[in-house]
Amino acid sequence: IAFFICLTAVCAITCLMHLYQSALIITGVIILPAIIYFFFHEQAVFNAISVNIIMVVGAMLLIMYRYFKDFTNLIENQQKLEQQSQELQSLNEENIKLANIDSLTGLPNRRCFFAKVEEMLKQRQQSKDPFVIGVLDLDGFKQVNDLFGHPAGDKLLADTSKRLSQLFDENVFLARLGGDEFGIIIEQPGEEKEVINIGNKICAALKNPYKLREGAAQIAGTIGFANFPQAGQTAQILFERADYALCYSKQNAKGTVTMFSSEHETIIREVSFIAHLLRESNLDQELSVVYQPVINTQTGQVISFEALARWKNSVLGTVSPNVFIRSAEQNGMISQLTHILLQKTLKTVSQWPKDTQVSFNLSIFDLCSHESTLKLMSIINGSGLSPKRITFEITETAIMQDYDRALQGLHLLRNLGCKIALDDFGTGFSCLSYLHRLPIDRVKIDRSFIEDIEQNQATKNIIHAMAQLCNNLELECVVEGVENQQQLNILDKMDLHIIQGFYFSKPLQQDAALEYLEKSNQSNISQIA
Repeated sequence: IAFFICLTAVCAITCLMHLYQSALIITGVIILPAIIYFFFHEQAVFNAISVNIIMVVGAMLLIMYRYFKDFTNLIENQQKLEQQSQELQSLNEENIKLANIDSLTGLPNRRCFFAKVEEMLKQRQQSKDPFVIGVLDLDGFKQVNDLFGHPAGDKLLADTSKRLSQLFDENVFLARLGGDEFGIIIEQPGEEKEVINIGNKICAALKNPYKLREGAAQIAGTIGFANFPQAGQTAQILFERADYALCYSKQNAKGTVTMFSSEHETIIREVSFIAHLLRESNLDQELSVVYQPVINTQTGQVISFEALARWKNSVLGTVSPNVFIRSAEQNGMISQLTHILLQKTLKTVSQWPKDTQVSFNLSIFDLCSHESTLKLMSIINGSGLSPKRITFEITETAIMQDYDRALQGLHLLRNLGCKIALDDFGTGFSCLSYLHRLPIDRVKIDRSFIEDIEQNQATKNIIHAMAQLCNNLELECVVEGVENQQQLNILDKMDLHIIQGFYFSKPLQQDAALEYLEKSNQSNISQIA
């Protein structure tokens, strides 16, 4: 009876532990001895059964122990899995945060910005409720970076993000897109003037001086906005339109805000159409070069010609250089045009007197592409023209877009024997600390300074200061855009005698340019005029 009680207890325990198979075995062990005992009542049989029961109970206890051990391990493994799951979830959350947050500024990054735009598009695809995205670029940041170093630049970016974050509530979403470029999303924009006011508020905040450990720094900001759904209905198109508005603002009114408009849409279509025609046209036949003389007013001689690109298309007729060159730059065709035009120029100049110099304009894309620069050098070497007769002109604004790579390209051309001229001097967001580091031989004062030189004393002072700077740095100084005798007289008093402008000649076809050159060698400047 005691055995039966024990076995019953064991059976109950196994059932509570959900070990039903063991419980069935134990139940069988209890019932079988009971039947034998009550039918036979023999001591030997009972003893044998008892021994059997003891062995079975021992075996069952061993089985139960193993089950218990397995159950304990299962619980421990479950706990470990839950802990690992929590750690993995924490790591995933951290990775998501790292993937969407800019580590320097703490603002959402480029990935997060475009994810936000896509989310806004999904929410408003049916309702067409407007929202605005913007692109902000810092003007003068590169100069701060180069002057004070990258740690100072990083500090300025971090301070900029704090300024911007404190300006607005949740209606304005800010992100750092990379470098000195920031993204803006205005979720409830209101009227256009309200968007412009937000942009002006940002620009005003950025103009306040930054206090850095290395010294005070001052920058500005230019912004381009594009609104949904008028400007576009995809993230890519909206961003491209905002970026175009930014570029337009930089070219026309740096430090201001521009909203993408139908006028810009028209310009884009024209540029796209022109780009299509550039790709489809026979540029070898349609592109040509004209030459504008540069005069030394002291001797009356032509010291060089500037080669200027012209395009007469079979569909559009004559296309302005500003239009087709800009289109070629935007569509990656500028190097193709440059190579064709340079070959034509050198072929013409090689037939002129051997002391005739020529200047040729380069795009920043020509300089920043190592392949394109090597192609330019190959064209020069194959032309038979001495590199010393060639001056390449590059604008300071272009150089500042990618200073380091542009500098490498300029050194390659300079080492070949060519001269380098800095064009449109004084018009870009430049820093004079770069001037002495550039491998240049000539500076060209932009025509915009000449327009009001007769009435504006400040303009005269600026030109005079530029002339002195060139003299101190032993650089040749050329003045562009001279159109009348009065302007010429003022420049002469400043000892500025290398002049280019309509007063002497408009750009000439190659035959007319050669004729002009021959006349200048035989007469003085007054007779030419």
